[in-house]
Amino acid sequence: MDFKRIEWIFFLVFFGVNIFLFSIYREGLQDESNVSYSDRTESLEHRLEKEGIDHKGELSTAQIEGYYLSGERTNFYEEIQQKRIDEGDNSLFRYNTDIIENGIISYPSSNYYVDPKDVETTLSEFLSSSDNVLFGNEYTYLANFSNLTGDFPEVIASQSYEGVAFRDDSAQITFSLEKHETDELFKIAKYTQYHIENLEKLREKSDLYSEHDAVETLYINNKIPSNSTITFSKLAYTCIYQIREKYVYVPVWFIGISSNGTTMQIEQVNAMNNTIITNNTITRVENHS
Repeated sequence: MDFKRIEWIFFLVFFGVNIFLFSIYREGLQDESNVSYSDRTESLEHRLEKEGIDHKGELSTAQIEGYYLSGERTNFYEEIQQKRIDEGDNSLFRYNTDIIENGIISYPSSNYYVDPKDVETTLSEFLSSSDNVLFGNEYTYLANFSNLTGDFPEVIASQSYEGVAFRDDSAQITFSLEKHETDELFKIAKYTQYHIENLEKLREKSDLYSEHDAVETLYINNKIPSNSTITFSKLAYTCIYQIREKYVYVPVWFIGISSNGTTMQIEQVNAMNNTIITNNTITRVENHS
């Protein structure tokens, strides 16, 4: 047997295979280069359109500024006691209010109604009365996070800081509603309230990522299904850390996405670093010093 000849045959075979694999590798690099170039030059709006993803208006690229904030949960027991002393009325918030951890649940003694055609105005009238709700003038209606359909309608109002709302249980009021029997109004059955006080900036104002940036981050991470609709986007503060009694808040883009017209998913993108927030878990940091 001619072993020398066999060695040459194997050499030529392996050489041919290597050439073939190298050619495939180069084609792959070329394809990858073409895709990367396309992704860099093709606008986000065009990419969304090609996948049947609708959105209202232009995605804003406006430069917005925001803060890292810290605050403390309000002690409602102490606040109610002080209000009774200030107004000389021991019956205030006594008979229809339950004090819970860091908040209250209140059942209005009089009938108050919310008009679904003008929720903001009718809700503001209720919030403006200090006999109805504590710190009511600090809260504003959050339309995108309220729900007037289904068996359990509710509306949400929240605190804000320099015009940016909080979207966080610690700084909002949730109103549970009941449909009025004879007309289209909703009766306020009860509300659950939490409040943040002693808000302060943890650092100087920073430039935030834009609405356009947040949507693009969701898109390239496959968080926006094809043939869906981006129904709203809202910049709001949400809690990310708890350090003893202090709660730390960061600006977040909340993006509402409807896939079939009936269900809604709400994605969150940290506006400080343009990363997706995957859950609502609050990290608690214990300071042992």
